[in-house]
Amino acid sequence: MRVTPNCCEPLSSPVIPPFCCNRRVSVEYDYEMIDPSRWETRERGVWRYRELLPEVKEIVSLHEGGTPLIRAKLSEELGFEVFIKDETRNPTGSFRDRLVTVAVSYGLPHAENGFVVASNGNAAASLAAYSARTGRPAYTVVPCLVEEGKLNQITAFGARLIRYGESVDEGISYAEGLADGKGLYNITPESNLVGLEGQKTIAFELWEELSPTHVVVPTGSGSNLYSIYKGFVELLRIGAIEEVPKLIAVQAERCSPIASEVLGTEPRVEPTRALALYVRNPLMKELALKAIEGSGGTAVLVGEDELDLGQRLLAREGVFAEYASSVIVPALLKLAEEGYFEGDDRVALVVTSSGLKGQYSESRERFSLGGTKLDILRLIGDGEMYGYEIWEALKKPLKYQAVYQHLRELESMGLVEESRREGRRVYYRLSEKGETFLVNMGRLFLKS
Repeated sequence: MRVTPNCCEPLSSPVIPPFCCNRRVSVEYDYEMIDPSRWETRERGVWRYRELLPEVKEIVSLHEGGTPLIRAKLSEELGFEVFIKDETRNPTGSFRDRLVTVAVSYGLPHAENGFVVASNGNAAASLAAYSARTGRPAYTVVPCLVEEGKLNQITAFGARLIRYGESVDEGISYAEGLADGKGLYNITPESNLVGLEGQKTIAFELWEELSPTHVVVPTGSGSNLYSIYKGFVELLRIGAIEEVPKLIAVQAERCSPIASEVLGTEPRVEPTRALALYVRNPLMKELALKAIEGSGGTAVLVGEDELDLGQRLLAREGVFAEYASSVIVPALLKLAEEGYFEGDDRVALVVTSSGLKGQYSESRERFSLGGTKLDILRLIGDGEMYGYEIWEALKKPLKYQAVYQHLRELESMGLVEESRREGRRVYYRLSEKGETFLVNMGRLFLKS
């Protein structure tokens, strides 16, 4: 493995950043020496392709990869071949297990104090499991908006759960700070390219089983889209394929920073029920756009009212997917209706995560709300207030800036909302959901 282009200064740690000295960094191999025929006799899974993965002293594995490829019944209706790559069959139920097995195996010699990741849920749940195997601590930084099932996985595996910010974007720098302060190995893909080498094995498996003409990928940060593209480019470089399949990025209409740039529409960065796709400022955006352009692909936007349809149609195929994965079916139908596909096309739909992860639920908020947030809700319940006023009323030893962080998190949960502004003062009030929350939980939370 080599890292190119070489940075102007040697990397001070085994963490490989996406950019160095204002230049894009890439992990590459001696492609002329790769013989893919060697893979044929090996056990299915991520490490089947070890010649195109970073060298490690010890493999930490839960038998990830080698996931099923299922011919969809939709093929008959649409008139071309459609296959479902079911990543829900990975050990913790998502494609992120491919990332984590490589990142943890590579980082293990440098993780005496443990690992850290910023994640909107799946990578955090995966790290929690793989760290448990190593016996090393895992620190997971996840946003306030996250599905309950993912939180249950994280805590069940014994990882440290840190709730920070509304979306995963805010947690990336926080995780980097934890890594520096506690001496942790950071596997966040926006901070360390190593794990993406594991995700690209989706492309290798699709090539071996299908050789698709198109690959439809749910897209939040863009890391999986780019990983799959890199995998196909490497297959091209070793002479296994003659052309990279067209990659189709699918985003929610409410959060579309990547797809909107491809489609020339106004981007939106609002919360969506497809929470794993809620990435407001994707740091992998440039790489994702490179994957779409380099493959001759496109992007599709899916509305909130189409998420249930996507989930139901996948369920009819025998696959239970979370909303963030379910977007691929409405996207497929839209493109088919536009005549995008031809009769001899072979389309792969990548289902990234299981519906068993669970939807975001108000019940989880009852356990994630700390005492200060509850006090703020109680104060605002008596009448609208602004941040500094709340800070004075709390009479607690905390900085007033912390109150604004609590307000942002309560707002992201839908419990408070802005009521009015007077100059620079922003007044907050309880939302309808917040009022209901306080009424339902009043006997428990209003005791003091």
